[in-house]
Amino acid sequence: FVAPPDVANPEIRPKHLMTFGPYPRAPLPFPSITVASRNDPFGAFEQAEDIANAWGSLLLDAGECGHINAESGHGPWPEGTMVFAQFLARL
Repeated sequence: FVAPPDVANPEIRPKHLMTFGPYPRAPLPFPSITVASRNDPFGAFEQAEDIANAWGSLLLDAGECGHINAESGHGPWPEGTMVFAQFLARL
């Protein structure tokens, strides 16, 4: 899961991001990765960290890169591809 928005925040814009929640709090029944930015305007890193912990998900800290999506100019991410390959190798 990449850039989880804070669906509990009534101030969140755009409103369509609210459709991502509420998030389940039980551990996921499969291995997972959550990627979060430290300065995402749609969700605090600590909130993403809490979700990842609840799910038992590996949390990847993307640093300060804003909201992670194609519209914000994020393209290929070689480091992320390498981490994903390592993740798959452990399955």
